Amino acid sequence: MLIQNNTQNAYLVSLLKSLKTEFLDSNDIERMIGAKGRDEAFKVLNDTAYAKHFAESKGARDFDLVLNESLLEVKNLILKIFSKKKKLDLLWLKYDFLNIKSLIKAKLSKEEPRLNSLGGIDLSDLRKVILEDDKKKLPYNLNALIVEVLEQYNKEGNAQDIDFRLDRAYLNLFIQEIKKVKSKALDDFLRREIDLFNVKTYFRFQDQELEQEVFIPDGLIPLEKFRIKDGDKLIEAITDFHERALLKSLKSGAEKEGVASLEREARKILLDLVSQMERRIMGVEPVFAFWQAKVLETKLIHRILTLKNAGVEPAEIHRLTGY
Repeated sequence: MLIQNNTQNAYLVSLLKSLKTEFLDSNDIERMIGAKGRDEAFKVLNDTAYAKHFAESKGARDFDLVLNESLLEVKNLILKIFSKKKKLDLLWLKYDFLNIKSLIKAKLSKEEPRLNSLGGIDLSDLRKVILEDDKKKLPYNLNALIVEVLEQYNKEGNAQDIDFRLDRAYLNLFIQEIKKVKSKALDDFLRREIDLFNVKTYFRFQDQELEQEVFIPDGLIPLEKFRIKDGDKLIEAITDFHERALLKSLKSGAEKEGVASLEREARKILLDLVSQMERRIMGVEPVFAFWQAKVLETKLIHRILTLKNAGVEPAEIHRLTGY
């Protein structure tokens, strides 16, 4: 059985590497950015592997659907072949939390939620628990988390707090799941994720008094550094050259463009880590790396199409996407 599982997993890794050749190249991206508008940029995808999902859409306004279907195809392929499926739960956890966010906000606003099918938790279960107050037990003790978030909102009425609490809860669960895998490469990825969360939290709430508990331990940047209120002094306090350069870049972007720039810089950093894991030929790491690379590509496409729809000039799109 072990030999069979290893053979299956090795086959999957080989297959994913071949699928990586179908990713958009620099010419595809340049064509999208240089297109006259969103519709023309969307048509570029018709010359790529995304074309197979065009039948699911009704045109450029449905680009979210095309990107989601592309990710769903990869997810189904991975689950069909990879033998240790439980180890992949950490890949789908993010989408469960996005669905929880959407449903909680729908409950509060009385609007229809925007959900995706990439999570690991059945959507009908989430709907029942959040929208209908059903007592069905969700994994990871999520029922208690949902109640806590709703109660906190009812007390303070702060919609931003919903995002922050759920983002922090997601990362804590992500940490638990990654530690189960026992992989140094994934641990390195995790430490960088923690750093990015803490840095984004620091700059997002820099003008507010923050309790130390809002930050998450075990990143590369020591937690005590985030007690420093002045961003420049925080950077000076980082002794590691690479970490200092990272913080300086993030601070500069946040000041010029706001918190959105932090996501762009995070994408660059995570891509570097993903490329290191892709060199592995066995185990969960190359599967994790391929999924992350695919997600980052769809995020880039989504960002470009959104900016094209807003009429942003190509030069500015280059700057905003860092591409």
